[in-house]
Amino acid sequence: MIWNRFVLLSCLFISSISYGQITGAYQTAYDLNQIDSLAKVEQGGPPAFSIDPGVIQDRLKKLENEIPLHYNIITHQFVEIFAFRKASFTQRMLERKDIYFPLYEKYLKKYGLPDELKYLSLIESGLENKAISNKGAGGLWQFMPYTARGDFGMRVDQYIDERFDAERATDAACQYLKRLYKTFGDWHLALAAYNTGPSNVKRAMRRCGGSNDFWGIYACLPAQTRAYVPQFIAITYMMNYHWDHSIQPENWAIDIPKDSILVSGYLNLNTLTQLTGFSLDTLKRLNPHILSHFLPKNAQQVKVHIPRSRFPYFLKNRAQILDSARVDLTAPDLLEIDTSQSVEEPSPVARRYTYKVRSGETLSRVARKLGLSISELKRINRIKGTKLRKGQILVYFKLAKVKSSQKWKKPTSKKKKKKVSKKKKTKSKKVRKRR
Repeated sequence: MIWNRFVLLSCLFISSISYGQITGAYQTAYDLNQIDSLAKVEQGGPPAFSIDPGVIQDRLKKLENEIPLHYNIITHQFVEIFAFRKASFTQRMLERKDIYFPLYEKYLKKYGLPDELKYLSLIESGLENKAISNKGAGGLWQFMPYTARGDFGMRVDQYIDERFDAERATDAACQYLKRLYKTFGDWHLALAAYNTGPSNVKRAMRRCGGSNDFWGIYACLPAQTRAYVPQFIAITYMMNYHWDHSIQPENWAIDIPKDSILVSGYLNLNTLTQLTGFSLDTLKRLNPHILSHFLPKNAQQVKVHIPRSRFPYFLKNRAQILDSARVDLTAPDLLEIDTSQSVEEPSPVARRYTYKVRSGETLSRVARKLGLSISELKRINRIKGTKLRKGQILVYFKLAKVKSSQKWKKPTSKKKKKKVSKKKKTKSKKVRKRR
């Protein structure tokens, strides 16, 4: 009986290799680059294991809480991938986890979800806050734009992408996982649905005779999803027993302590950072969800993180700083400067420009021409590959110096100016006649 089950799982595992990766509603960002999604088993017999199967099986039983951590040939293969071939990936996850795990644990507890779900994000994004898959899923929890907007009310546009806000995305992911578990009543099926979408899981259940067990519908699932649950089990094992496989963190990722404010309406972030006393690069690192150098006029309750070391100074001067940063000078051509007022030193303002791609131009050439990095140009325009097409319109931002203390007034019409000049001429003629 045990041998038959072993042979069945081996066949299923080998069959999954031939299909390769496919993309469902959620595409794991590290499938292609960091994780070989399906372990390769040589034809002709069961694989030779480097780790004692009994050891892994016993440890998974000890770790098991609410989510079943089944041991079989497939999960064993992924344990060995994370322990040997992808040991660097496991090490990197250990170095980054302390930045995000406290946040994950907070929201998992809030929604009454199993604590071990915090390991799911490692498979989804490799703990890269700005990870983007080849199909457009983004953030730590890899939300597609239409799911983020439609189901969870996130803002996703050229200015703000809340999928990159760790707290906003984690809250949405917990809501979604809770909804999926309520739908299927089984955590393995809920995880599979998170990866490929509920409809694909239900379709697989129908194709496999109505089975309501992940391993029962394994052969009917997309190849990527077959690997998804075993990867989750394997990375859960490695995060708890990495020491026994000589994997340990070396260069810990350090997060910048921060405090937050909520902002609505236009805000010049360059002015904000200059007056508060920290760099624009630091602001970008703390706020990966803000894609430009300013918040647009229609921004509503956007969270802006400020370094904790500068937050007391910001609070003390909050009114003056925000008043200065809220001066919208993005369209001064329609206004006239009152030069009678005193003028201070000019302060930079981010302005939006467009560029039309010419025939034969490459991404690197355009980026060099516009004075931007390739990654910055790709990020602003949501370019996933490296090719540009003729006539493509690219958006970019540049800082322009505008005098911050200038007072604006409506320009006088040309007709009024002509009348004034006529009066001056007649007046001067009268004076001459009197003389």
